[in-house]
Amino acid sequence: MASCRSRRRDDRGSTELAIATPLLLLLVMLVVQTALWAHAGHVAETIAHHGLAAARAVDTTETEGNTTAEQVADQLAGDLVTDLDITVERSATTARITVTARVPSVIPGMSWPVAHDKSAPVERIAGVP
Repeated sequence: MASCRSRRRDDRGSTELAIATPLLLLLVMLVVQTALWAHAGHVAETIAHHGLAAARAVDTTETEGNTTAEQVADQLAGDLVTDLDITVERSATTARITVTARVPSVIPGMSWPVAHDKSAPVERIAGVP
């Protein structure tokens, strides 16, 4: 009988461990996913910054801004972002770029969108209307 009691005593805490381990694993995966999402946000911001700089320069077009943004995306994005969409608009006074994408999910069933939107005045040569 003494051996049965000692076995029961050794099993104490195993239920808590069986519950805590998956929760801890989920928490670690959530932290990793959040870090990936934050990094992808910075990548989208960098793509938008470079694309906007090209689109708002003197004597450029939307196409040049889009091309620059796509080149930066090819260099930086890798497999970090999917469904990347870059939209560049330019008027006589303002240039605008929108970058949207999705981050692959470490946690099944969750979707992590990333979007960054920037606008700035179009550069002009002083004294020229």
